[in-house]
Amino acid sequence: MSVRSVRAEIRRMRRGHRSGRRLARAGDVYMVALGVFIYGGIAIQAVRRLVARPPTGPAIHNLPVAQWLLLGCAVVALGLVVRGLLAFGPVVASGAFHFWLLATPLNRRGLLSRRFWWTAIAGTLLGALVGLGAAALLRADLPGKLISTAGGAALVLGAVALSVALQAKAKNGRAVSAALAVVGLLVLTMAVFVTPPLLDPPVAVVAAVVIPVYAIAHTYRALGTLTRSALATGAEMLSVTKAAMSWMDITMFAGIMTVRKWRGVGRVRSRSLGGTRYGAMLSADVRRLSRNRGRILAWAGLLLAPYAAVRVLPDLIVPAVQLVAATAAVSPLATGLRNVCRSPGLRRSLGGTDAGLRLVHLAVPAVLALVWTALTLPAASTVATVLAPVGAVAYTYRRATAPPVDYDWTAVDSPFGLVPPNMLRQLLRGPLLLVLLVGLQLNL
Repeated sequence: MSVRSVRAEIRRMRRGHRSGRRLARAGDVYMVALGVFIYGGIAIQAVRRLVARPPTGPAIHNLPVAQWLLLGCAVVALGLVVRGLLAFGPVVASGAFHFWLLATPLNRRGLLSRRFWWTAIAGTLLGALVGLGAAALLRADLPGKLISTAGGAALVLGAVALSVALQAKAKNGRAVSAALAVVGLLVLTMAVFVTPPLLDPPVAVVAAVVIPVYAIAHTYRALGTLTRSALATGAEMLSVTKAAMSWMDITMFAGIMTVRKWRGVGRVRSRSLGGTRYGAMLSADVRRLSRNRGRILAWAGLLLAPYAAVRVLPDLIVPAVQLVAATAAVSPLATGLRNVCRSPGLRRSLGGTDAGLRLVHLAVPAVLALVWTALTLPAASTVATVLAPVGAVAYTYRRATAPPVDYDWTAVDSPFGLVPPNMLRQLLRGPLLLVLLVGLQLNL
C-alpha cells in the first residue's frame, strides 16, 4: 500500500465524520477572517499614517545605517526563529498519525512531506510580510520593496530548513541560535557606532535566496531520517500553545517553557545561601541571573535600541523607544518576583509579609532598570528619560502581581461578537500602563 492510497482512505473517513460540522466550521472561519480583516486593516492604517506623517522630520534620515540595522535585526531574528521552531518541532507528529502511520513500513518522507511543505510555505509567507513591512517603514521604492520581501521570505525559509536539519540530528539548536544572535548584535553595534557603507541589496538577496532554496530541497530529501521521538518532541508544546491561546493565559506557555528549560539543564551546582531571610532571598535572585544567560544577553543587546533610534528616527520618538526597550530588557529578569506573586504556598513557606516578599524580589529588576537607563543616557538625555526605569519597574510589577485569569464574568454583545470586558481588562494589565507612559513620553 502506498502513502497516496492511505491518505485517500483517511480523507474519505474524515469526510464521513465531519459532514455535519461543515456549516459550523465555515461560520468559525468567517468570524476569524472578519476579525483579522477588520483589526488588521485598522493596524495597517495606523502604521501608514505614522509613516506618512511622522511627528518631526523625515522617518529615515540615514539610509546606510537603517540598512545595516535591518540586516542585524534579521540575523538576530533568524537565530530566534530557529530556536522557536525547534521548540515546536518544526515537523510535528502526534496522536494516531504518530502511533500508527509512522510505525508502519510506509515511506516516511512521503508521510511527512505535506507537513514539511506547509510549514515551509507558511514561514515563507510570514517572512515576506515582515520584509514588506520593513520596506514600507524605510520608505523604499518598488525595487526596494521587492528585494526586502524576497529577503525576508528567504531568511525564514532558511530558518525552516536549518531547523529541520537540526531536528533530524536531535540537536536543540542552542549553539546555532546563540551564534546567530551574537553575529547580529555585532552587526547592530557596527551600524550604531560606525558609519557603514551603502549596501548593494541585489547581490546579497540573490545569495540569500539561492542558499535557502537549495537548503530546503536538501532538507526535504532528509525527511526520512526523522525519528519518531524527534517528531513527537513538539507535540507537547503545540498542545500547550493551543490551550494558552484558547484560554488567553500566557502562564500556561511560560510554565511548560520553564519545565523544558530546567529539564535540559538537568543538574546545577548547589550552594548554600547566606544571610537572613530577606538577604538569602536577595542572594537567590542575584544568583538566578547567572543561570539566565540568554536573558542577560538580551538585556545587553537592547542597550543598542536607543542609540539606533537616534541614528534613524526623529528625536521626539527616542525616549519612547528607550522606555519600551528598558521594559523589554528588565521584565524577563523578574522570575523571582513572578514566582513569589503567583504561588501562595511559596509565600507561606518563605514567611514574612506579602509586601516584604514582593519588595525584596523587586530590588534586582529595579537595579537592572537603573543601570540600563544610565548606560543609555547619552542617547536620550532628556527629562523624559526619568520615566524609563520607573515605567519598566512599574510594568514588571503590574504583570507579576496580576491575579489568575478569571472567566466568571458576563460578556457584552458587540458587532464583532461577544466581548468579555473584564477578561480584556485582565489581559491589558501592564501593557495599558506602558501605552499611557509612552504617550506621556511623546508629549514631554
